[in-house]
Amino acid sequence: MTETAPLIRLRSSRDVVAAVPRLLGYRPSRSIVFLNTHDDGRVSTMRVDLPEPAPPKVEKRFITSLVGMLCKVPEVKRMLIVVFAGEPFDSGGDVPRASFIRPLIHRLLDSGFVVHDALCVAEDAWGAYDGHDAGIPHALDELAEAPLGAEGCEVAAEAPEQLAELPVVGYLARQAFDAAIDRAIRDTEVLRPIIAAEEFVALDPSSADSDELAAIMPVLLYPELRDAVLFTWAWGPDRGLELLDEAGRIEDGEIGPGDDTIALDLMGIGSAEPPDRGRIARAIALMAKVSALSPDDVAHMPLTVLAWLHWSQGRGSVAGHFVDRARELDPSYGLAELLQSVLRQGHLPGWAYVMPELSE
Repeated sequence: MTETAPLIRLRSSRDVVAAVPRLLGYRPSRSIVFLNTHDDGRVSTMRVDLPEPAPPKVEKRFITSLVGMLCKVPEVKRMLIVVFAGEPFDSGGDVPRASFIRPLIHRLLDSGFVVHDALCVAEDAWGAYDGHDAGIPHALDELAEAPLGAEGCEVAAEAPEQLAELPVVGYLARQAFDAAIDRAIRDTEVLRPIIAAEEFVALDPSSADSDELAAIMPVLLYPELRDAVLFTWAWGPDRGLELLDEAGRIEDGEIGPGDDTIALDLMGIGSAEPPDRGRIARAIALMAKVSALSPDDVAHMPLTVLAWLHWSQGRGSVAGHFVDRARELDPSYGLAELLQSVLRQGHLPGWAYVMPELSE
């Protein structure tokens, strides 16, 4: 059974700022984060790099490009902006980068967006760009407490780059895992991929032995079974079984390959609901361990799966790191090639725009 997305109550500007790292899974730096509230009451997150200070004409072009990108996000009702400046409050007492962010706000308003709040996290304080307390610094200690409903949202890394790091494993561990893969492929008859997926995602990566971790590798050898595993981890065993049924109907000629929804849902183009964040987080931890242990001749498979898992959470840059590594190892691996193409187009899955619900 999948878990219900948390209802995170944002009762103040402080709650908004404190929620962002918990929604993203890491603490942004030198970033602009948009929390876009949609017509159905849910919210998407979009992070872009905060550009370096530049002449007004250059910043104006960047603002135009950024607003155009936001116009492509479907059904945005209103937005909250949180800037992570990476520098202290100005000596004159104003929030950092005000000369860039305030024109951005005005351009968004002119384009029809409702900007509910625009906030900044500086090195020494946090504050607002607009409103009655604009420019007033507040202590960073105020952000330590999670907003109501976000207590279980883990901040997995201090920076997004850390999410692209695999765990450190030793030579003997890699040798043992290599032997475990050989045993798994030799001895395992892949008849129950959904059960295998459920047993795997229930493991503790810190204590699972080589044979337990290697048990998923025979399933990843077959694209339709691998995709069923991804669906199971993301949306539960029922969706995994649906995928296997649809794959069987395609093989039997009951439906044409162009009429199925598997590839659409897998690439976030279909109507799938947001994946279960808890199950995805567990799968990421396990596949990171498997990727670190795997020899180069098979590592492209878990690396691509790991890339998809991160991409499913809207972490395109992290996914790109892993998929690039997978394609270096095997340039012909189909899912890696497809995912790399999607990432280069800047495409995020449709469900990234309906992330956990927020209430104010």
